Amino acid sequence: MTDSIPPLSSLLTTPLSTLSKQPKQPRAKQTVQRIIAATGELVIESGLEALTTNKVAERANCNIATLYQYFPNKQALLSALIQTHLNEMTRRLNDLLEQLGDVSVEESTRLWATLGIQYFRQSGGVMAELLKSQYILSTLPEGREFERRLMEAMHRFLSRQRQRLTVPDLDRAVYVAFTAGSSLLSKHLLEPVPYYRDEEIVEELVCLMRRYFYTVDSKPQ
Repeated sequence: MTDSIPPLSSLLTTPLSTLSKQPKQPRAKQTVQRIIAATGELVIESGLEALTTNKVAERANCNIATLYQYFPNKQALLSALIQTHLNEMTRRLNDLLEQLGDVSVEESTRLWATLGIQYFRQSGGVMAELLKSQYILSTLPEGREFERRLMEAMHRFLSRQRQRLTVPDLDRAVYVAFTAGSSLLSKHLLEPVPYYRDEEIVEELVCLMRRYFYTVDSKPQ
């Protein structure tokens, strides 16, 4: 779980649904990679509100007409940036949950929460800027798709633990647990309290999930 985030070129291994057209030639793929990378750099420097297609084209050293071939507007640039990072985070968390097997809810929470924090810390500030503008993320399908895919992964994992859980409605419990966990981690990462370390927040989240999913008598030993 200490792997760093791969370079952007390796994150773009699958077509992005937000592109107006998919680049086929290596040179075109490199251009798209430069444009998305430039978008991320500018988001970190100036925030989402100040982002413009002209600024991105200038930073990516490409003609604005070329940019518009793949990204018709600012929203398409943000969608591609978000999709690139969320795809990678989803892949990592999905892989983690699929490989956990029969571990407890406590241990799984500790692992996925730690992984999420590590990805945030390694993103170079991009994830911070995206999370700060959650009202923009909420208007983009990539953010909703990210939540859906992660909740599906949580549901698959918890279904294997169903006999040990005391929550009456697993679908509702996954929604509540995901919302509570993501809200707590977002708050901690964006507005950190100096004397609360990452590890301490993770353990509090572990305690929260244990008390939610188990009664005292049914908790696994």
